[in-house]
Amino acid sequence: MVLPIVGLDELWNWDLESSKPVDVKPLRNYRDKLNQGLPETMICHDMKGGYLDEESDNGIILTADIPNPYVFLNWWNIDIFCYFSHNFVTIPPIAYINVAHTHGCLALGTFITEWIEGKKLCEKILESEENVKRTVECLVSIANHYHFDGWLVNIENEIQEENLENLKLFLELLTSQTRASTDFSRVIWYDSVTASGNLKWQNMLNEHNLAWYSSCDGIYLNYNWDDEMLLRSADFGALNRIFVGIDCFARGCIGGWDCYRSFAKANLIRMSIALFAPGWICERFPNHANPIELGLR
Repeated sequence: MVLPIVGLDELWNWDLESSKPVDVKPLRNYRDKLNQGLPETMICHDMKGGYLDEESDNGIILTADIPNPYVFLNWWNIDIFCYFSHNFVTIPPIAYINVAHTHGCLALGTFITEWIEGKKLCEKILESEENVKRTVECLVSIANHYHFDGWLVNIENEIQEENLENLKLFLELLTSQTRASTDFSRVIWYDSVTASGNLKWQNMLNEHNLAWYSSCDGIYLNYNWDDEMLLRSADFGALNRIFVGIDCFARGCIGGWDCYRSFAKANLIRMSIALFAPGWICERFPNHANPIELGLR
């Protein structure tokens, strides 16, 4: 099974020749809504830390301990599937890439830095253009090897002022090189760090995060937005490149069985959607006899 990359040395030492070959299905029947000016729907699959025992390379498996695992079924309603964990570099499991591509969906990995350790990682990566280029080259090579289609970039730690230009360079290079390596791709920035390097979620697109939005394919808004914030976001960028964040766990926002209310708001103004942690149904109702039934609600 594919495993995440947990440190910078491991990333920089990743080598194509020593990596096992993988059998991945090609992307089929993908409709490139972004370039057609249409909104997209992205699933950000975060569940129990990721890389679960039931997530084999051949798909979800049943075990005595997990007789009713979570299975995402609504592929026909989405355009992008992002596999998320809190590891430094999250590579999507092969089975998820395969099923996404079979259903005409892009598959994304996650690049994340957090807390004090994340700040140290960013300082090392961003201290020189050489380190930025080396990091981007490794990320693009990994995506090419596993045949997934881009990255969610989630920087949740402060960035030193002297490193801000290199963060912009990192995003620009990752976006351009990912585009150059495949027919369709996405690099999406999570609304976290401001253009001044502060960790301050904006919950909207504005002058404080516009630089990051402009350096990639779109922005994934934090979840504590309101109607006015969404409307004001429209003054700063293309509606379909703004992904309205919706957290199924309802942490400070509308979620749970009421996610449809947030969907309605985003749909009304033609913004894209990023739904976080739909596996909530299994984490919230672990003893339910039929999680598939819950997933289709």
